[in-house]
Amino acid sequence: MVVERLLKATVVAPSSRAQDLLKALVRFGEFHPASHEDQKLARRLEPLYERARRVFLELEAAARELEVEAGGGVIEVLLKGEPEPESISVKDLEDLLDSLSNRAQPILSELKELNKRMEEIRPEIERLERERARLSIYVQLGLDLSRISRLRHIYAAAFIASTRDIDEITKSLEEATVAFKPIQKDTTLILVVSKPLHRERVERVLRTFNLTPVDVRVDEPLEKLSEKLRDVEGRLVGLRAEAESVEVRKRWIREERGREIATLRMLAQSIIDSVQRIRGERGRLMVLEGYVPERLSGDFIREVGGMAYVQLSPTTHHHGSEEKMPPTRLKNNWITESFRPVTLIQGPPSYYEVDPTPFVSIFLSVFYGIMFADLGQGLVLTLLGLILSIRAKSGLRLWGRLIMMLGISSSVAGFFIQEAFGFKLSPVTGMKPILELIEHHGESAAISSEAVIKLFTFAPLLGFIHVSIGLAVSAYILFKHGEVGEVIFSKVASLGMYVCGLLFALAFITTRGFETLLTSSQPVPLLGLPASIVGAVGVYGLLTAMALIAGGRIIGSFIGLFPRGSLLGHFGTGLLEILENIIHFMSNTLSYLRISILMIIHVALMLLINSAWEALGLASIGILVIGNIGVMGLEGLLVFIQALRLHLYEFFTKFFTGEGVLFKPLSLNSERVRVVFRD
Repeated sequence: MVVERLLKATVVAPSSRAQDLLKALVRFGEFHPASHEDQKLARRLEPLYERARRVFLELEAAARELEVEAGGGVIEVLLKGEPEPESISVKDLEDLLDSLSNRAQPILSELKELNKRMEEIRPEIERLERERARLSIYVQLGLDLSRISRLRHIYAAAFIASTRDIDEITKSLEEATVAFKPIQKDTTLILVVSKPLHRERVERVLRTFNLTPVDVRVDEPLEKLSEKLRDVEGRLVGLRAEAESVEVRKRWIREERGREIATLRMLAQSIIDSVQRIRGERGRLMVLEGYVPERLSGDFIREVGGMAYVQLSPTTHHHGSEEKMPPTRLKNNWITESFRPVTLIQGPPSYYEVDPTPFVSIFLSVFYGIMFADLGQGLVLTLLGLILSIRAKSGLRLWGRLIMMLGISSSVAGFFIQEAFGFKLSPVTGMKPILELIEHHGESAAISSEAVIKLFTFAPLLGFIHVSIGLAVSAYILFKHGEVGEVIFSKVASLGMYVCGLLFALAFITTRGFETLLTSSQPVPLLGLPASIVGAVGVYGLLTAMALIAGGRIIGSFIGLFPRGSLLGHFGTGLLEILENIIHFMSNTLSYLRISILMIIHVALMLLINSAWEALGLASIGILVIGNIGVMGLEGLLVFIQALRLHLYEFFTKFFTGEGVLFKPLSLNSERVRVVFRD
């Protein structure tokens, strides 16, 4: 529940040993430099940075051009898996950059040559296509335009027109002779010949039809034009074949060398990031500040202390101070780590906050299991998550484990209600479900109203527990920061108001009114205590909690728990908090009814799908398979979104901001590559 304890580290070394220091810190692998963007990059590291940046930019351009993906999709990972990270053994960072450049340059050089050749081919192809289009028009016309162009006493013009306008053009040009020949499905090439004195009128008429003119000033005969057309078409075929071979080679590079390009690009990016974070040169000294895990302090001194002065001290940040917050290194076991992606959706906790991941691992599993309770579908999700967690080597592994955990919770809940793929398991197992959601009346089946009432009672109670834990954690965090007044008169009082409000609501529902609220001996549901006792505790406790919230800041200001201020201001703040609590507690608690609603929807959907089995028997297998896949895909995602919402809006808002900075150590390792430094 707490983040890992860190020590503040100060490292001092000669500037001349900047590269050796960077190597030692990268080799240690758990040093988080404090960011100082205003400080200059070490001069001894600038050549490394420039080389890595140059290679990265070239690899980035190649990756974008070839559309190389950073990683495979979920389906690809499930089918093919992800290969193990490549191991690269080097002596130092210079050696690593040499290896990086030597591997990247042959690929980049070949790609550059292919692009250069394509840049030469493409304009020539475009020019030849224009020439072919021009010659095709003359050849398709079938007239020797060279003779027409030599005539001095006639006006001749050629145009491309829409086929549907040919009749109207012919009728409009009574003073001219029109010859036409179809060249495509809806376009026709026309030749207009008239006396020169009619030229102006002919052109005025032709402009109204929006025609495309064709040059008739051709000095070569038709036979010569046909020969030129065949030559152009032959050259086009050769150039297009060469262009296709270039594209085939680029596709081969993408398929065969794409992963290597992505790996080298990621390695270059890691070098750039590591070098950029080593800032703190002061004259002839490098003075670095950062953080290391307390448990690795001895290893850090042994690894780095041989070449630099190392000072380790406890983190001294205090709540509300302006000192920079230390980074957060999450500390989770194998199970809770699977739910870390859910926490990081809100953002990482700050160093002095509580990591909510253990709570998320419990409640998200419970919520998801109840809403998606089905033994069969849960086992399918478990298997899917297991395969993904085994095959994936990147961040998808955690998501695979998360899916597996949620599948297990769904399977357990499905076993308790004795359902698998919507079918009852009781006839097979002989066990009675803890909740009978489906009632059978002869040949018909329906949702049980009694079970619905139980669910609608249980879900808000589960929400009450969830929200109460959030309030308790908020009080714990404030207590750690020394804000005792806020703990007593705000968080603890609000929690008391919430608890007593629930007791009052239970007693009120039992007695159905205020008249017998404090006198009735009827047992209250869930508690079994008389309504008079529960009601009295609820009413008087609620009034006491509200009084503490309203007047607590006034009392606290006199005993030093709150700063001095206006009594009316303190009282008004308390009243606003009471009103806010009433609204939030009611909306938060009722929001958990979605757990019951989605469980009922799931059962109803499966009842509808499985009705095909009753009607068609074995012929319904296809419907059942498609229906279950649809439910697992659509409803399974919807259930996850709703379970996530209950954490982001009802739980996290009580104590968690997610404004921390993740502990990011200097490292050259990634999902695709592992760098090993030789001694």
